[in-house]
Amino acid sequence: MTTMSLFAWLAQQNYAGLLVEDKRQKRAESLAPTIGAHLRLTGGKLNSTISMTIHSYTVEWKVAVNPPTNTASVTPACTCADWFQSGGWTEKRPCKHLLALSMMTDVPPSLQAMKPEAHVTKQPTDDDAPGPAASTTTAATPQPLFADKIASAIDETISRIAGQVKDVLDQGLVPLLVGPTGSGKTSAIRRVAQSLDCRLVENAGSDSYTDSDLVGVMMPSGLRMPGPVAQALGQARELGEPVLLFLDEFTRYHLRAQESLMRLLLPIGPEVVRSLGIEFDGAVRATSAPFWGDEWAPAETVHIALACNPWGTPLDPALVRRTVPVMVEFEPQVADLFDGKLAMAIKLSWTGTQDGTLPLPLEYGELVRASSPDDARILERYRSRLTVLDPAARTAFDALLQGSGVI
Repeated sequence: MTTMSLFAWLAQQNYAGLLVEDKRQKRAESLAPTIGAHLRLTGGKLNSTISMTIHSYTVEWKVAVNPPTNTASVTPACTCADWFQSGGWTEKRPCKHLLALSMMTDVPPSLQAMKPEAHVTKQPTDDDAPGPAASTTTAATPQPLFADKIASAIDETISRIAGQVKDVLDQGLVPLLVGPTGSGKTSAIRRVAQSLDCRLVENAGSDSYTDSDLVGVMMPSGLRMPGPVAQALGQARELGEPVLLFLDEFTRYHLRAQESLMRLLLPIGPEVVRSLGIEFDGAVRATSAPFWGDEWAPAETVHIALACNPWGTPLDPALVRRTVPVMVEFEPQVADLFDGKLAMAIKLSWTGTQDGTLPLPLEYGELVRASSPDDARILERYRSRLTVLDPAARTAFDALLQGSGVI
């Protein structure tokens, strides 16, 4: 028999009684490549277990074989809130971690012919075990660490953004992620690169960069020093491997560099390629630089994504016409996990960044450091950053906090 994943094995039997939701399946498809190499259930034993840690959660599939009936009991378990705490196990609804692990786990031929049957039970922990005086009461569900709750909420947000980006790339277009610093743009792009199984080449904009810095430079000695653009296009052209070129903070590039880069955004059709002296029969992406020359690669192997912070820098209409804007905003649900006043302060930092009164928000990377819903240390660290960056902005933010009754 051919290789079959645990997910496919379950799918051919209507998921063996499990409820697989489309949204969770899509998230799992993006998450699965991050696991790395394929795992494999043991085919020669009556019982086999695949277990690993994903996003700090313990994810596990157990398979118990019953040879006389040619069936196999399949038992999933995960310590994430979606499965363990929010009803996933009671509704037989696997979380994305369980689905991702099943997609990356191979089932041996000896199991493929058997009929899987899902058996879901609550996985007890030491905190669940009732004491002698409470043996007849229901055990309490353990509460995950608060940081895990925040990380899970942020992960859901990044997965959603990654899904939007991938939809645009699948159409052969260029997504332009527009949103403030710390809103998950870069993380989403990296997740997309993993899901597409392609090399990621990143570069963050700077007004000191010229087109030669980005494309490449040939030294007087003849030594060629490729920039990120030449690295990406060369990889795609010479090796035939897909590449995702991510140009962050695009509006910070020097105008000359932007003009050079914008040539890449629209593929050149095959009817024009030959007239440019390029020996290729399909569409290409191409650009050039004075100290490098022409650079190109087959359009189908080069994905391009851009990102920028729109506040304070007007977007060039030519750039918008060549891209598909993807608006990236902070999710209020993340702030709502915090206590009232701290949640208000977080939201004020986001709205202040969006309207241009603040230089940066209380970003996800800081929120995930909170140890509790009322951990005010994250707010104090943010106010210290404002003081260093823009004392007037710190004063304005404190006034907002006072007016809202936060401090």
